[in-house]
Amino acid sequence: MTDTDADSNSDDVGEDTSDKIEVLFFKSDTCAFCPRAEEVLRETLEEFGADMFKVIVYNVSEDPEKAEEYGIFALPAIIIGGMSVTGIPEPEIIMKMILGSKLGTRS
Repeated sequence: MTDTDADSNSDDVGEDTSDKIEVLFFKSDTCAFCPRAEEVLRETLEEFGADMFKVIVYNVSEDPEKAEEYGIFALPAIIIGGMSVTGIPEPEIIMKMILGSKLGTRS
């Protein structure tokens, strides 16, 4: 899976990511639930095919402005296609967000 930390270079530099679904994951160094939420997210994305996604991870401990920019007030948080969920998500919720984002991009 392509993974981009907000404070590091993208692993998919030079790769066309325009057709990929953008997944934003917000975490913190002090968040007890963030590691499990990230694990559920990654496992769910793998079921769809990791090459379909561009994952951007924001560590709000290092970049609190990003949380404010996206209106994130609780962690962990995931945004896919304009829809967001906080806490440890059920895989079914992530799947619905992915499908909703795909339907929203149809012309």
